[in-house]
Amino acid sequence: MTENKQSERKRRFGSRSNANEVIADTDLSGKTMLITGCTSGIGRETAKALALKGAHVIMANRNLRLSDELKKEIYAEKSDAKVDLIACDLSSLQSVAAAAKEFKDNHWPLHALILNAGVFGSEQKVTIDGFETTHGVNHVAHQLLVRELLPVLRQSAPSRIVVVASHSHQHSGIKTTDPLESKLEKLCPTSNSGFSTYRLYALSKLCNVLMAFKLHREEHKNNISVYVLHPGSMIATDISRSYGFGAQVMNFFIKPFTKTISQGAATNVYLAGSNEIHDVSGKYWESCWDDEKRLDVALARDEQLQDGLWTKTDEAIEQWENKNKSSRRGSSAT
Repeated sequence: MTENKQSERKRRFGSRSNANEVIADTDLSGKTMLITGCTSGIGRETAKALALKGAHVIMANRNLRLSDELKKEIYAEKSDAKVDLIACDLSSLQSVAAAAKEFKDNHWPLHALILNAGVFGSEQKVTIDGFETTHGVNHVAHQLLVRELLPVLRQSAPSRIVVVASHSHQHSGIKTTDPLESKLEKLCPTSNSGFSTYRLYALSKLCNVLMAFKLHREEHKNNISVYVLHPGSMIATDISRSYGFGAQVMNFFIKPFTKTISQGAATNVYLAGSNEIHDVSGKYWESCWDDEKRLDVALARDEQLQDGLWTKTDEAIEQWENKNKSSRRGSSAT
């Protein structure tokens, strides 16, 4: 987008806008969108809002029972909605690859790929494939999904990739003066790296940002717009329900300053469905706007770091693929 067009774009929504409001005047009929992690929270609201506006929504989730419940809820509000389910466990690259294959086998187009799922503080320290869990689920699995579905996004263009990150990416602990290899080593931690739960999350969110900007550089010429976003610093959920009366009192006092789940999902929905920003790409968003005040520009816009992370992650995925091929050959030989 040119600077003139950018300056002409007016802000219509803010932190209190909700998911339904930001696409109220948009008809998404004929659009096919895949979203990961939509059985709860902002993912659930995102899937529902898009489906109710006519999009064919494919929910890629681990929990199919909760997915089916959401599907029934959507049909109760819109009997002609189009919703499909695909099993996808992001802690297993085999599951991710199978989900991508199932999507392609259905010969669906793909107009928006929404990478929403994520973990924070998982009790499981490593994934099935041996990756540190936060890194493996939040980043590696999503890069594999993107890699597998890029041909469909290109064929379906104009299309979009929406990546849910976080302002936490600013707290990675990585210094701009660190050598590239040191930066990459920190970005791709192992189970025994000794990082705190929060820092592991921050590192994974920086990976999300770097991947998004790398994809923008490579794919915008193919008419794919790429957006990366922070959904909201404090989104009101029932996550603290098991922490007793003290947490209930705290929630009462902070509630006026929190976003509802629908407000938290608004930027997701806006970026996936709004016609206002169809030619914008490679920006960092919050509350349906891209002023980038909370973007760690020095790290996020480092193209060498973007390329290095993509290559390092791709190599890890290829090692997994080669290991899988060897295992299959060994099984067939017995």
